[in-house]
Amino acid sequence: MLMCLLFAGACSGGAQYGKVELGELVVAGQVDPEYLYLQLRQLDPTFEACYVRALRRDRDAEGVVDLELNGSDGKLTPAITTNGTGSENLAECITTAITGLTIVEPEGSDPWSFSGDWSVTFEIIRQ
Repeated sequence: MLMCLLFAGACSGGAQYGKVELGELVVAGQVDPEYLYLQLRQLDPTFEACYVRALRRDRDAEGVVDLELNGSDGKLTPAITTNGTGSENLAECITTAITGLTIVEPEGSDPWSFSGDWSVTFEIIRQ
């Protein structure tokens, strides 16, 4: 630690750390919003990994990504409506993760067909 204090310039190149916060999900159509949100929460670790990779490329990447989701037949189709992070790599990573998620509808329910808005906040942890 003393070396870092003496040579602060040599020790300041470490990786940034960030946190991911899943925002409110607002949906319309044939869907159980709470059941859907529980499934979307599975994406949290993947989004965290996406953010780690994004911060390696762009140490200032932080902000809110707003998404429009369309769902049917157990699939989600995401579209970025606003990318406040400025990182195209991060946006691509999270849309790929969402697209890869298989949505499981509750047994006995009618098939889901819905659209919605969702946001994810990416924030750098400053020490």
